[in-house]
Amino acid sequence: MTKTYCLTIEVESKTITNGLGYMVAFNLPDDDEKILRQKGFQAWADQVKDAVLSAGDAVYDCDPYTKKLAIAELMNELADLNAASPIQIAGDAEVPAVQIQSSNPYDNRIEIDFTDADGHYSVIEKGLADLERRTITAHGATGLVDGTRRHFPFTQQPPAFGVPKVPKPPALRP
Repeated sequence: MTKTYCLTIEVESKTITNGLGYMVAFNLPDDDEKILRQKGFQAWADQVKDAVLSAGDAVYDCDPYTKKLAIAELMNELADLNAASPIQIAGDAEVPAVQIQSSNPYDNRIEIDFTDADGHYSVIEKGLADLERRTITAHGATGLVDGTRRHFPFTQQPPAFGVPKVPKPPALRP
């Protein structure tokens, strides 16, 4: 039995206001979680990060050729890394091998999956209209969800300048 892990990399951009995030999935057997704590894992993660940073925000370029070239170069580097490393970049039924999401909600989410051991891949772009819509099951139904990949990559953080405080009205004197 294997377990899927995801390496997340945030990328700053000059054209996308709040940047974009990459999520690279890899599989390990359940009993090999110790690999995550070994020195070799950090070297592997650095190589993945270098490949992602070289692709940068070109995957959202308005020129289709530049966009395709950036995706092709990224996936070629990841396929080479798969050939040289025991840690294999691969998705599963729920998670694609590579997911790229812009902070701009109108940009498509890009999902890339390897289709075979030779490094061939498929690219799917999902826009707002393609996102899954939840249906209402019962009026007033409540639930609890865990923090999952659906919250990646942009978690809500307090603004750097602080939240403006609204002054309290003065107390009325009797």
